[in-house]
Amino acid sequence: MTSNNFNEVIQQLSEIGVTDDIIITAIKALGVNSPEDFAELERGDLIGAGLNPVQANKLMKGAQNAAITAMPSASAVSMDAILPAIPDEGHWLNALKVGGVLKPDQSTVIAAIRAALAEKVGLFDVPIKLLREMERFADENDEPVDPTFFTLRQQVTQRDYAELFEAIPGLDGTFVTDARKQQLFERIRTFLWPAVEAGFTQLKSWQDNWLQGASNPTMLMMAMSKGGESLPPGIMAPPDTGVLHDCGDDINNAINAAFKGTGSQIAAALAYDANEIRKTLEDPRMPMLIGTTSREQMIKKLGVSVSANYARQE
Repeated sequence: MTSNNFNEVIQQLSEIGVTDDIIITAIKALGVNSPEDFAELERGDLIGAGLNPVQANKLMKGAQNAAITAMPSASAVSMDAILPAIPDEGHWLNALKVGGVLKPDQSTVIAAIRAALAEKVGLFDVPIKLLREMERFADENDEPVDPTFFTLRQQVTQRDYAELFEAIPGLDGTFVTDARKQQLFERIRTFLWPAVEAGFTQLKSWQDNWLQGASNPTMLMMAMSKGGESLPPGIMAPPDTGVLHDCGDDINNAINAAFKGTGSQIAAALAYDANEIRKTLEDPRMPMLIGTTSREQMIKKLGVSVSANYARQE
């Protein structure tokens, strides 16, 4: 029965085109029982067994390469034996690092960002504009204002956040002033938007660096035409992502600065206001009450229309 090691010899001979049983028997007669044994033979021994010069050269070269690969590095062995292991206890400066941890609730941050975008297009001015247009339309047509006018006026002048803040004793609608709302918007403009912009710029730069190395068409075509043998080491590996993690920490710090103090409570109130305004705009009677025939005309008349691109940005 043929041994497993000699089966590997037969496989190696087959790879270089040697399948003749007479030659294989002659190789075994030389004392070859495993592929490693070829390193002990001379080129003339292989040719005498029936291999042609090219086949003999391939076997000898393969045996030499296998021996080099299996040989341990002398310098590595000696260094490992002499030098003590360097302790790895993480980055020393991590002990001095502060920040980078998001403190407000994520849903609160999302609500505030949406409110800030809405504030830029005048969404929170809609109730005042609607009241003005409803009264103007009623005066022009010698008609009394619709009862909706007073409901909307109460929503503007006497905001009640009882349901929103019922879990926080002592917090009611009187705390949520226009000054506090504008303070939150200003902090978002001052801290958050610049951090997001800087993070996007860093991300774009990181992506460009990766594409220049990994997806350069000329480099890849040249490499593929040579069977991929000339690909530089690590060409498909992405650049170091540490800078992106740092940008994430910077954005978290900017959010913390924007929402410090009572920012989270004000953001919740803004989200509540925005939802109430949305409900008002979806009232099917509202366009008629200000003298327009459709919701689209009403939005344009109020001066708060936005493009699909802006809505998608939100």
